Order: sequence, then C-alpha cells, then structure tokens
Amino acid sequence: MSWVMFKKALGDLRWTVFWYAFGLVVYGLLILSFYPTVRENAEQMRQLMGAFPKSVMEAFGANNMGTLAGWVGGKYLNLMWPLIMSVFAIMAGAATVAREVEGGTIELLLSVPKSRTRLLAAKLAALFTGLVVLVAATVGSIALGAVLVDETLALANLLALGAVLLCFGVAVAGYSALLSSFSKERSKPAGMAAGLTLAFYVAWVVSDLSNDWEWLKNISIFTAFEPQRALQSGHIELAHLAALIVVGVASTVVALMIFKRRDAIA
Repeated sequence: MSWVMFKKALGDLRWTVFWYAFGLVVYGLLILSFYPTVRENAEQMRQLMGAFPKSVMEAFGANNMGTLAGWVGGKYLNLMWPLIMSVFAIMAGAATVAREVEGGTIELLLSVPKSRTRLLAAKLAALFTGLVVLVAATVGSIALGAVLVDETLALANLLALGAVLLCFGVAVAGYSALLSSFSKERSKPAGMAAGLTLAFYVAWVVSDLSNDWEWLKNISIFTAFEPQRALQSGHIELAHLAALIVVGVASTVVALMIFKRRDAIA
C-alpha cells in the first residue's frame, strides 16, 4: 500500500468524515434524550406498537420500543443509520476510481512508480478508516447517551453493535468501489450502488410479507444487518457478519483486478 496515496485519500475524506460523524453523534444523542419519556410510558408504547401488523413494524425496524435497545434501534439503528451510512459509503466508494477519471487526474495517478494495486488499496484503506471513524462515533454517542439517561449498556453489547455496523458499511462501500472501478464518472456508479442498496432493502421487506417471497432474504444484505439484536443481547450471528464481509472483500478484490487492467481513459 502506498503511504503517500493513503494520506492523500484520507485528507480528501477528512471533512466529509468529520461532518458525517458530527451528524451521527448529534442525532444519536437527540434520539436518546427522548428515552426517559418513553421509559416512563413503556406500557402505552407497547400497546401502541401492538396495534400495527408485525411485518410493518419490522419493515420500519420498530419493535420492543419500550426498551433502550428497542428505542434506539427503531428510531436510529435499524433504518436511519444504514441510510446515512449508505449515502457516505456509496458516495465515497463510487469516487475511488471514477473521481480520478472524471477529474482528469487518472493519468497522473497511474504514472506514479507504484503498482496500481497498491495505489487503489491505499484509497480503499482510507475509505475503511472513514467507516471505522463513523462507527466509533455512532457507538460512542450511544454509550454516552445511555449514561446521560441513567441506563447501562454492557461493553460486549457495544462492541457487538460496532461489529455489525462496520460490516454493513464494508459491504456497501465494497460494491460501490467495484462499480466505480469501471466507470468514467461518479454519478453512474453512485446511482447504481444506491439502486442496488434499495433493491436489497425492498427484497428484505417483501420477504416478510409472504412465504412465497421468503427466499428473498437470502439475497439481501439487510437480512444480516441486526444492530438492535447486537445492542440488546450482545449476540451476533457470525455467519451474517461473514456474509457482509465476503460481499465487501470480494467486491474490493474484483475492483482491484479491474483497476489493474483498465486504461486511463477507459
């Protein structure tokens, strides 16, 4: 990996990462600030949630809303967080190669006396670092918010949550970078990655609506994304995390192979 390229790529991302992290912290603390009211009215909340069909509640990530994990999951982790993270991962991932082509700097990049693989690996490492920072900001804000509302979260639960969040980010960033590796401009791979992510979500929702469509769970990354369960019990499905990692790593490897062989203007 090229250390110079890593520092440059990290520098390009630093303010984007900062503002996303800032937004995640503020939003997380805001959601947790409402929890004391929810805790005092837990029974009413349970009855209200019981009035809606289970499939609808699960589609919006809302269950066990009277508990801290359920409240944070329903209002933040299950739907809003993956949306925010997907936007970051897609925009940053789609720019790994396409940005250089679009900006006309790809020729300069490829003229550096380093292998193409090492150059792209450095950019992907910077993207991964950004994902780690955003996940740390998310988990840290939840831990701080829990303390502020007089709740206790086990360290194991927070670490499990962090693992689930990071693996999801790696998967989305991986296929975004893959799409970027054979495109001339950022908008196309970003649009395709966004469409793919939406398709994964729709497949996950539809799979719960009918037994005839249950097989769709097997092709959706959202099936493996269980942040509320991790926060509540500290339990993670290793097979699910492995699936997300495989998507991200396999996509990255193919992106490296494509970038190694492509022409500067291809």
